[in-house]
Amino acid sequence: MTTQPATTDHTAAKPVGAAFIVIYALAMFGIWMAINLPASVTLALRISEIDPAGKATSYSIAAGVGTLTALLANPFFGRLSDRTRSRFGRRRPWIVIGMLGTVVGAAVIGLSNSFALLLVGWVLMQAFVNAAIAAVLAIVADRVPESQQGIIGSLSGAASAASLVVGIFFIQAFPTSILAQIGLPVAVALVLAAALVAVFRDDAPAAEPLPAFGVKELFGSFFINPRKEPEFSWLLLALFFMFGAWGVVSTYTVYLLQDMVAVPKGQLNDVITLSYVIPGVLAFVSGPIAGIVGDRLGRRKPVLAFGAVVSAIGMVIIATASSSVQFLVGASLVSGVGSGVLLGTYIAFGIKTMKETTDAARNLGVINIAITLPFSVIPFIAPLVLAIGGGESNYVALVLFGGVLALLGTLPLFRIRSTR
Repeated sequence: MTTQPATTDHTAAKPVGAAFIVIYALAMFGIWMAINLPASVTLALRISEIDPAGKATSYSIAAGVGTLTALLANPFFGRLSDRTRSRFGRRRPWIVIGMLGTVVGAAVIGLSNSFALLLVGWVLMQAFVNAAIAAVLAIVADRVPESQQGIIGSLSGAASAASLVVGIFFIQAFPTSILAQIGLPVAVALVLAAALVAVFRDDAPAAEPLPAFGVKELFGSFFINPRKEPEFSWLLLALFFMFGAWGVVSTYTVYLLQDMVAVPKGQLNDVITLSYVIPGVLAFVSGPIAGIVGDRLGRRKPVLAFGAVVSAIGMVIIATASSSVQFLVGASLVSGVGSGVLLGTYIAFGIKTMKETTDAARNLGVINIAITLPFSVIPFIAPLVLAIGGGESNYVALVLFGGVLALLGTLPLFRIRSTR
């Protein structure tokens, strides 16, 4: 096992083989399933068991606290990973720590008999799974040559899209056992993450000398100084706008179908299901395609801009939708092709615009903030847009606002000149 300090030169990196790519993709799939399934389904089910009378309020609290924990944990643990000088490298220890902490959090949730204890488990689970995610994503910057970063980076988005679809089978197979619903996906993640740790033998420790780590450096884990890293900062702004457009559709799908398209009540559940399944499949396919195209062309900006433009076109189709079929076409462009291209491109693009990839895990954690924060911000902005023209339901204006966000996201790309 190599123990030489990590470097930032990708020109000398050897291409990774098919076996490594497969194991990397499976590990990302398992880790995403471990957190996406409870975030979408099992956490709500567990809360409804513990606090049936106040489940709506309790779930809102848990969802908000969990999102905040994830936003802070990813770059924080990423920075710790960047600084780790273990003989086992700087990524593998945090994959192990992250997965063990995830197991503890899942056990607390499954065995909890109060909302307070459940919340503790959820915070633990979100914090430690993000420690593992930060370390796994940084492997792309550490080990993968630039010519493969697009396709391998895109596997994270594809794995996330697939994880919830596959994870639903655990709900169906064990409809009355929360422990099985939340524990088995975590067990799968643990096995697949262990396989990645086993094959990633050339994980290197952080290079000396390490800068001091105090309060300033701690808070510096969560943001990028635009003066020191202007191009990376422009990319963060672009991603914030582009993912904000996706956030409009994903957050308000139900209300768009009910109040704008006026889908009959008897058909609503089927259309809602299709509005998530069809785009999910398209995102799963388009992400790796975008990564491959970016690798072959050696260009990231046109691919990312293409995703934004496709999203904007989808927004126009949704805004003018008079039928569920037209809505599904628009949603497929925004939440399917558009989001798939974004997810398939942003990691490789982010690595290319980093000033130093020795901080790769922290930097990718900050990118995670940029692409996640819009989903929290949009619900606060939306009421102002919905009130345009009087009333509270101008969904056409809201969707078009999302289209504008997508196009605004292309403008900062013109300020990035070090890469195409």
